[in-house]
Amino acid sequence: MIKRIILLILIIFTFKGCTKDDICPPDTATTAKIVIAFSDFANPANAKNVNVLSVQTDYETSVEVISFENTKEISIPLSTISDTTKYKFIQTTYRTNDTLINTDKVMFIYQRQDGYVNRACGYKTEYFNLEANLEQEGTENWIKQVTVIRETVNDENSAHVIMLH
Repeated sequence: MIKRIILLILIIFTFKGCTKDDICPPDTATTAKIVIAFSDFANPANAKNVNVLSVQTDYETSVEVISFENTKEISIPLSTISDTTKYKFIQTTYRTNDTLINTDKVMFIYQRQDGYVNRACGYKTEYFNLEANLEQEGTENWIKQVTVIRETVNDENSAHVIMLH
């Protein structure tokens, strides 16, 4: 019984010590991810699914960021400590007796500005003057063109980049 009373007192004092600034509300704007939409190369106005897509960082130690099936749009993070972020976009196509894997490399170049949000949320980074460079592989690219449509990444409301495939 005494243990329960002590536990209850500890819980009360723990939550009593929290103030509004100790918890970051979910609706508070923090560092936004870049939103990439996929469209048809033959008709760019039409969204086009990527059947099986994996996205990995393109550095010495590559890390898978995300994997999707049948998606028209993705959101992935940009680096908050560098003015460039490199990704590998890996499309997998399954055929009757074969699996085709095609990897395209895209480097995002930008300028960063950090801003203080509050004590609980800390800082957020906004990205400006966004550029995207697709590494050309001749006819081997599954991504045919990358177009930046919003040069500032400060929200995830709509696409910043369109990839035509």
